[in-house]
Amino acid sequence: MTTRKTTRSVIVIGSGIAGTTAAFRLRQAGHHVTLLEQESYPGGRMSSYEKAGEGGAYRIDRGASWLSHNYRPMIELLEETGLASRMLPCSSELGVLRDGRVHRLSFVRPTDLLRTGLLGWRSKLRALRLLRDLAAARPALSWNDMSKAAGIDIESAQEYALRRLDRPLLDHLVEPLCSTQFLAPADEVSAVGVLSIMWGTFGAASFTFDGGVGRLPTLLLGLPLMRSEQTRVELNARVSDVARDGDGVKVTWERDGASSTERGDACVVAVPGPIAAGIVPSLTDDQRTYLTGLRYTSDVHVTFGLREATDETALGVAVPLREHPDLCVVLHEHNLGPGRAPAGHGLVSLIFRDHWSTARITLDDDTVIEDSLTAVNEVLPELAAHIGEQREMAAVQRWDRAVLARPAGGYRDLARFTSSLDPRSPIQLAGDYFAYSTTNASLATGQTAAQRVNALLSAS
Repeated sequence: MTTRKTTRSVIVIGSGIAGTTAAFRLRQAGHHVTLLEQESYPGGRMSSYEKAGEGGAYRIDRGASWLSHNYRPMIELLEETGLASRMLPCSSELGVLRDGRVHRLSFVRPTDLLRTGLLGWRSKLRALRLLRDLAAARPALSWNDMSKAAGIDIESAQEYALRRLDRPLLDHLVEPLCSTQFLAPADEVSAVGVLSIMWGTFGAASFTFDGGVGRLPTLLLGLPLMRSEQTRVELNARVSDVARDGDGVKVTWERDGASSTERGDACVVAVPGPIAAGIVPSLTDDQRTYLTGLRYTSDVHVTFGLREATDETALGVAVPLREHPDLCVVLHEHNLGPGRAPAGHGLVSLIFRDHWSTARITLDDDTVIEDSLTAVNEVLPELAAHIGEQREMAAVQRWDRAVLARPAGGYRDLARFTSSLDPRSPIQLAGDYFAYSTTNASLATGQTAAQRVNALLSAS
């Protein structure tokens, strides 16, 4: 008589929010979990760190900076784990620059589109079409798998705006949303991406965490369930191969030149698509072609700690392409709540479009900082002067794969890819490339991968 093994060993690759959430759900099911992370810190792009200034410490997010109450999978996980008490409210306004003036829109009140001075009355009437189109698209939008959006993925955001809306709405709403979210202009992004942004953010307040957005992965890892002997976290662990091994898996990874092998009953691969394609040899040629062909935009942005905060009330100010070719958004991160900057001080990040970042990703910090100040002075000279007078700290972040910018037709490609995957495979994939590039989508796909692994192991 064969006794069914109830406790299994699962390996999770990547400790971003997708991998950390998958590890948590697997531990809930009673499995032993080994979490492998190539960096010296957990969290990936959803991580934060401190940098000293003259007046005290600044808390800087490496990637994501704010979150939305529309992020239902994330909210439900926080409520379930008791971590909702760590959420902090923050500004829910987005400013949009037009002809030197900042017009502020509230995420909580989509009707601001009908009241703002950013748009003329004809554009405001056309904006009603955008709201109707969003309502019609909602059934196709999902946090863990956007395959259903293939049916409405027929054009770029720019083509959609010129067909259904008008030029002012393209220039002052659609394009700024594309550049702010994807770091790419509207002609390089599917119209589904714009609808996804509005679905994910409009109509709900923003929030963050004490200590930065990066607190969430560390808070999950700090839960009693995750600090047990059944959880092992290996940092500086670079995975080179994830292979089937009989009914289970074998993972090869390296640290400091020494190679190690992990064997488990299953594995969740929660890394960017092109990296997954390089370490999972069991993928088909079509699957590997899809993953390696995903277009990730680069992000080289500069954060300044200031002796005195700016007067801006919005969380960020979007800079449309027609206002400046490179700078796409200015984040006033001291508006994210207490603790980001010393009392009375400011924290401002300058975010640029992909082409600017790609050209500077290998340049030294001093050059990047000077180039960023030149750009902001060209479009927001008062802000540039304030930074010059009040600066006490500067930090540069570099990501060669920051955000997935899916072009028109990209969701049809996604549908073909997801339909080719085996939900019963002991190697499951997770990442925002199953939906659209947000922390919440990553979290949701991590949960889906864990559910499939749990189902597989409970049946065997």
